[in-house]
Amino acid sequence: MTAVITGMGAVTSVGRGALAACAAIRARISRPRKLGYFRVLDEESQEEVGLMGHPLKGYTEGFSLVGRWQRLALGCAEELLGTPGVPRADDSRFWARTELAGVLPVPGDLLPMDEDAVAPLVDLTLRPLRDELDLAVPANLMQVVAVGHAGLMVALERGLRLLAERAVDRLLVVAVDSYLTPLPLTRLARERRLKTDMQPVGLMPGEAGVCFLLEREAEARRREAVPLVRVIAAATGQETSAEPGRRHFPGIALAECVREALERASVTLPFDGDFHVDLNGESWRSRLWGGALARLRPVLADARVHTVASSVGDTGSASAALGLCMASYGLAWGHARSRVALVVSASDEGAVGCMAVQGLDAPVRSPLLRKEVSR
Repeated sequence: MTAVITGMGAVTSVGRGALAACAAIRARISRPRKLGYFRVLDEESQEEVGLMGHPLKGYTEGFSLVGRWQRLALGCAEELLGTPGVPRADDSRFWARTELAGVLPVPGDLLPMDEDAVAPLVDLTLRPLRDELDLAVPANLMQVVAVGHAGLMVALERGLRLLAERAVDRLLVVAVDSYLTPLPLTRLARERRLKTDMQPVGLMPGEAGVCFLLEREAEARRREAVPLVRVIAAATGQETSAEPGRRHFPGIALAECVREALERASVTLPFDGDFHVDLNGESWRSRLWGGALARLRPVLADARVHTVASSVGDTGSASAALGLCMASYGLAWGHARSRVALVVSASDEGAVGCMAVQGLDAPVRSPLLRKEVSR
């Protein structure tokens, strides 16, 4: 089953809209800042200084934990709902057949709670978001995926199955995360994963909110919506480590996800298109990606790799969604090498996924690009 993207929204540290964010990331714009509330040791002066991160300056200050999630989620959802062709939030005929899927960080990064207690997250995140937007999505069609980076692939794999079964007509995915609140920062510091002068190999924390509206293509055409791209495959898997508790993943499951996505996309091999990967400066992610590439050598040519973390830092469970944003706009504007691009992601505990995105014949007509076209 395939689906088309007919709505998109994003808020990032380099742009308060999907188009602006993608343009800034493509131009390699970055706005790192010192965090006054989280300090690390400076190697030269031996004094404590603010950790470098990628906050949304003037946007998320004063919000923390679930409140920060809501702030980012509202920002990207409001842009999506303002897209020409997307019905009003109170249009019950449209939204009553839409699943609202929230892609969240692992619960321990969102609330000081048991990591297995996922069920309450629907009431803590999606229900308030729906009510704030006056969105006419039924309560029984709200679903949370809280597995970190690979959450978008898990949500899309399930969502595409629901669309194929006609259980719903469309899928509204909201992927939001912030590594700039006390819980994840403390955890990352304890695990020695933050990039500092004392530890140059590590991640820079970031935050972002990204959302998509996906529909069956026939349904989108019926209501005369102009899609941006087609999502043609989503595959997930689980890496295992030879050393339990350590992130020494061989890349076997990730390579299989890429192979499965390429097969479902009916891509001519060897594939020489674009990969959007959530590499963030950590060595374990580089080893995982390298292990997958070694196993994929027979089916890959000179593929091109893009990393959004270079501009906005590690945005956790929103990173794959930003990769999907970049893949979509690259295909729409002709920046992509081929007609299909792949988005690859891996969670801290070994969940991995890959999705294949296909360009359309006349994407420039999409209202998602209308601002750029009118310039």
